[in-house]
Amino acid sequence: MTAVDRGFAHRVVSAALVVRLLSIMISTVALVGQTMTFALLLSTIALSASSFLCLVYPKVLDFVIRHPLALVVDMLVTLAVVAALGVESPLVLATFSTALVLGVLFEMRTAVVATVVLVSGYLLAARIEDAPGTSFMTALGVPALYVCLVAIGSVVRSAHDQQLRAQRDVAVARESAAASDERARLAREMHDSLGKTLHGIALAADALPLWVERDPAVAVAQARGLAGGARQAADEARRLLVRMRVDQPDRPLVEVLVSLCERWQAEHGVPCRVTCDGAVDLSTDARYELLAIVGEALENVARHADATSVEVSLDGLADGAVLVAVEDDGRGFVARADGTSPNGHFGLTGMHERAREAGATLTVDSAVGQGTRVLIHHPTKEPAE
Repeated sequence: MTAVDRGFAHRVVSAALVVRLLSIMISTVALVGQTMTFALLLSTIALSASSFLCLVYPKVLDFVIRHPLALVVDMLVTLAVVAALGVESPLVLATFSTALVLGVLFEMRTAVVATVVLVSGYLLAARIEDAPGTSFMTALGVPALYVCLVAIGSVVRSAHDQQLRAQRDVAVARESAAASDERARLAREMHDSLGKTLHGIALAADALPLWVERDPAVAVAQARGLAGGARQAADEARRLLVRMRVDQPDRPLVEVLVSLCERWQAEHGVPCRVTCDGAVDLSTDARYELLAIVGEALENVARHADATSVEVSLDGLADGAVLVAVEDDGRGFVARADGTSPNGHFGLTGMHERAREAGATLTVDSAVGQGTRVLIHHPTKEPAE
C-alpha cells in the first residue's frame, strides 16, 4: 500500500477495533449473572488485548497493515473464541470487526479465501456444538453477516482506490492545464515584446545592404541600430525567462512573492519588506500577471528611484478582492494623469496592459521627492454559473 492507503487503513482498522471493544463491553453486560468460565475469561482477554495493543501502539497497527497476513492470527483467535464459547455466546459480536478488516486490507481474491475460511470455521464450530434449538440467526445469519462485512470492507477499499485514482487524474489534468497556460503566456510574451523587437531587427537587416550601396554613413548608423536592437532583444529574452520562472502555481502566492522580493533585494542591495494580511487566492493567469507587474515595479525602483527601502504588501479583502502595493521612498516623479509612462519609457504602460489582461486595475501615485506607490486591485471573483 502507498502512504495514503496506509493512513486510510489506519483510520478504518482503528474504528473497527474500537467497535470490537464496545462489543466486548456489551457482551460482558449481557453475561452478568452467568458463571465466569476459564474459556470465557481467556477469550475476553485475548480479544481485548489484541485490540488495545494495536490502538495503544501505532507501530503494531502499522505492522499489521503493512503485512495483512498477520490478520490470519486474529482470524484464528476469532474462530477459537467461537469454538470455545459456542455460537450462542454474546461475545461472538466482537468477532464481526475481523470480517470488516479482512475486506479492507486484503485484495479481492485473498479476501474471498479468508471469508471461506472464516465462515467454514464458524459452521464447523456450530456443527460440533450441535446445540438444540439453534436459531436461524445463529445458524445462518452470523455467517451471512461475516460475508456481508467482508464485502462492505472490499467495497470501501475499492471506493478509496477509485478516489485516489481520480485525485491523481485531476492532478495530471491540472498539470497539463498549467503547462498549456505556460505555453500560451510564453507565446503572448514573445509576441508582445521579443517578437516585435526581432521583427524590427529583421526589417532593418533587410534594408542594410541597400544603405551600404547608397549611403555608407547611413549604413553605419543602421548597423549600430541593429546592434542596439540585438542587445535589446537579448535583454527582453532574459527578462522574459526570469518572469516565466517567477510563478510556481503549486506554491502559495505569498511565498512566491517573498521569493521574488528576496532575489531582488539580494541583487540590488535595497531592503525589500513583504507583508501579507488575509487569505489570497487568484487564478493562474491572474497571479502570473500580478507577479509580472510587481517585478516590473521593482525593476523601475532599481533603475530610477534611488530608494533606500521598498515595501510590498499583499492583502486579501473581505469581499474576496486582492490588493497588492509596491511602495518605495525614492526620488519619485511627476505622474501623468492617465498613468502611462513618461516619454521614452514603456514600463508603466506595460504594467497597465498586464493589469487589464488580469482583470485588475492599476494606480500609480508619485510626486517628486515623495517616492512612488503602485497599487494593483483585483476584484472579487465572479460567481461560477
